[in-house]
Amino acid sequence: MKIKMKNQGNSTAVVALLLLVAVVLACNKTGVDETAAANKLVTEGNAAVQEGRKHVADAVAKVDKMMRTPVAKLKEARATAAEAIEAYDQAKGKCKEASKKFEEASKLKIKDKFKEYLTLKAKEFDKRAELVETAKGTPQALIDAKNRVAFVSVANANNERVDRITKEADDLAIQADKLQKDNPDSIK
Repeated sequence: MKIKMKNQGNSTAVVALLLLVAVVLACNKTGVDETAAANKLVTEGNAAVQEGRKHVADAVAKVDKMMRTPVAKLKEARATAAEAIEAYDQAKGKCKEASKKFEEASKLKIKDKFKEYLTLKAKEFDKRAELVETAKGTPQALIDAKNRVAFVSVANANNERVDRITKEADDLAIQADKLQKDNPDSIK
């Protein structure tokens, strides 16, 4: 009887070892599939970035037009300001979409450096969403202003916040670019 139990213990150990090998192989295979899935999410995120840039360019052009509109045409300038706010809102949505795609990709089973890169990109586009939200404060100030002095004061303060947030977002982009440059085999 003791011999039979010993053989049964050995067969249990062999089965456990085989299961462990199967799990390891399955995890390795899943890693490849998740890198492909991460790359797909990155592509979707990059598409959102491109759309967001178009909306930002549109908003900036509208703010420029708003600022060049003569004071005598304040109603027209305020209408342009409203259009700029709408474009900024669309840009913010695209920044949030890109951030979400990068964050989702960073949670997959991928190389550590790729994960770190995607985490930086997610933070960058969260910061850019904050930037766009802040930037729309200038056209909103024109809509809300009772007089020119009030508008100029609010717009100047807002522009300082925009400059600070732009630097923060650009710093994150620089970190991500450096990481990508330093790890070309891990981040493609």
